[in-house]
Amino acid sequence: MSENLLHSFHQVATFAARHRSFAAFSFVLLGVVLLDVVFHNFLFEGYAALVKAVFGSTLGKVEEVDMGFAPEVWLALLSMVLGTLIIVISIASQSIPKLIDLYMEDWASLLYVWFLIVSGGHAAFIKLYGEMELLRASSRVLNIHFLLTTSTILAFPYIFYILKYTKPSNVIHKIFVSSLRRIHSLMQAWVHTILNIPSLVEEYQFGMFEAMNQLDDLLEYVSFKEPKADIIQNMSTMVQEYVEIKEHINPAFFHVSPKVRLDISFKTMIGQFGEMEKTHTFYEQKCLRLLGNVYIKLLEQGQFDLASLCVGEHTAIGGTAIKMGDDQLVDVLIIRFNTLLRFAIKHGVKNNEPRNLYNAAFHYGAFVDNLARTHKIEYVKRTFMYMRIYGTEVFKHGRSSPAMYFIVDVFAAEMKKILILAYNEKWDIDIQNSLLTEMLQVDSPPDFNREDLDRGLLINNGVRVLQMGLGLFYLREKMYDFVNRVILDILDDLDVLGELTFRRVVNATSNRLKFSGPTFWEDTDRGNLNMYYTSDQALIDPFKEMLFEKMEDRILAGAQKQHGLTDDECKFLVQLSKLTDAQEITCLVEDPKTFEKALLQIQEFDPATIANLDSLRTKLKFTTENPKLVVFTTRQIARNIDIRVTYRDPQQKKTMTVPAKLAINSISFFYLRFGKGFSAPDHLLEMENVSFRFKPPRQKNTYQFESRFAGVLAEKKLFKVLHVDNMQIISEDQ
Repeated sequence: MSENLLHSFHQVATFAARHRSFAAFSFVLLGVVLLDVVFHNFLFEGYAALVKAVFGSTLGKVEEVDMGFAPEVWLALLSMVLGTLIIVISIASQSIPKLIDLYMEDWASLLYVWFLIVSGGHAAFIKLYGEMELLRASSRVLNIHFLLTTSTILAFPYIFYILKYTKPSNVIHKIFVSSLRRIHSLMQAWVHTILNIPSLVEEYQFGMFEAMNQLDDLLEYVSFKEPKADIIQNMSTMVQEYVEIKEHINPAFFHVSPKVRLDISFKTMIGQFGEMEKTHTFYEQKCLRLLGNVYIKLLEQGQFDLASLCVGEHTAIGGTAIKMGDDQLVDVLIIRFNTLLRFAIKHGVKNNEPRNLYNAAFHYGAFVDNLARTHKIEYVKRTFMYMRIYGTEVFKHGRSSPAMYFIVDVFAAEMKKILILAYNEKWDIDIQNSLLTEMLQVDSPPDFNREDLDRGLLINNGVRVLQMGLGLFYLREKMYDFVNRVILDILDDLDVLGELTFRRVVNATSNRLKFSGPTFWEDTDRGNLNMYYTSDQALIDPFKEMLFEKMEDRILAGAQKQHGLTDDECKFLVQLSKLTDAQEITCLVEDPKTFEKALLQIQEFDPATIANLDSLRTKLKFTTENPKLVVFTTRQIARNIDIRVTYRDPQQKKTMTVPAKLAINSISFFYLRFGKGFSAPDHLLEMENVSFRFKPPRQKNTYQFESRFAGVLAEKKLFKVLHVDNMQIISEDQ
């Protein structure tokens, strides 16, 4: 069939569709006339015989039947139907936009109303014939016995049909079915041919956009959730059906016609028409923009479930695009998803309400999961980057809207699922590494209250919980490089929290993983699955040991770099940390009191230990040579410091003060060397409460303590003094 002939046929069909009322009138008029002729010439005699056989009488002299009542009956019937129709349509059209337009396109209604009018005219015509003494008995019988009876019987069913027709769900369904019919017609051979004509392309595009706009308008007027949900799902289904057949459509159809360019949805997209024509996505973009606008309105109205449905339909459309290999549409959907996330972030921050953003992140994750399962690796890498960016941004908003912190966990949870899927699908290690890098950047220092931590309460450390859970998975699969990467990222918190708090936070996180079940004790919009749950709870302790070992290595490396410690000194620090309550290396390096208390736990000292101890004190500046050190124990006194010894000599009955120098400071004692002119009394070793006073050379403080002598090294003439830990500052230089 030639293109011109198809064009002519289409024009006739289009004319009939555009002027349905006239077409219905013509069809009914022709039908009634033909029926009258056929009944008169072929059926009247048979009908008369049937009446005689059934009722035992003839039809009588039909010409004597008074037809005066018929026009009035027809007029009453027509008034009843049209009156009901006008009232119902007028009232319903106030809440259902364009209902009158839809009614004027309903063939059943047009045919029935015109049937009433033409049949009433038929009765009036018969009455006129009678008055002119032009009697046609068959026409009287046809009108009274058939046309009037049929119209009367159908009157009430038609009224009920109209009442049902104006129900929003039926209007929605009618628009939806009509649009699907138009979409599927694009695959027909004759339509494929006529779409080479630009005017017909414009007509088809406008018809498809008009259906979408009608559904969008209905969303504004419909107040109940169920029809709103139907509209959102229908709009999505229309696009999905369209995407499935798009490859069979004439390429000429994708040229953006002038009417499409003037559509309200594209008013701000003037510069994008060329891209839409190139990617064949103008219809999909129309739907997605409408759904985006609906999403904003639903957020503002607080209709969370419908808002979530909007994002969910994006995921459904994405699934169809992925299945059909429509990468151009996938690109568009990624942009639209990012736009919806932006809307949700803005709403969530403004209202401190994470629910919509939680739903949006979940559906975004489902979309990315679909991409991952179909090995759209480049798209997965892009979306991972976007989720990382939004997760970081949401965390910043958490300072003003604390509820937003949870959303960071949601993004991390979705990324964790994809990483596990990537491993199970045996993706290239480099790709998994790049994805893991993105996930590990979605982190932040734990948000917690130290008092809550002291009481054993849970802390806001969700991202670390998820990262630790991912580390446990990699540990189970013996992916030790990935385990180390997770551990090193967790160790970033060490600089913020300090070693002691870091250990407590890690222990709290471990306990949370140990006791978390697969389900949560409350329902969310996504059910009660616990996104923090891990099935690898048996590996928590080995993972924690690896983490603490890496932590100690990092702390020692920092101390080694800062203080110039040797490997032996570092090992001694680790051994010393095991003797502290918190097993904390940092405190040993930074706090001289912790350092000295740990030393007291050592029972025996070998020469190597003593050497390391002396070296550590000096390098860590835990001696009186440090001008900022507040001395609290005699073990911190450096060599060659001048000490004045004061004691009461009972024989001479006077107080003696003699100068001395600290010669050796060992583990249990320190040794003093008195001047050459000093002659120690015989009872010096028996004296108690001997007072010692010294002032470090570079300090302002003068210290004093009391101790007693414990012996003498005769060969060196050194006097042994017991260590004490109760220094007093007796003066301070100004």
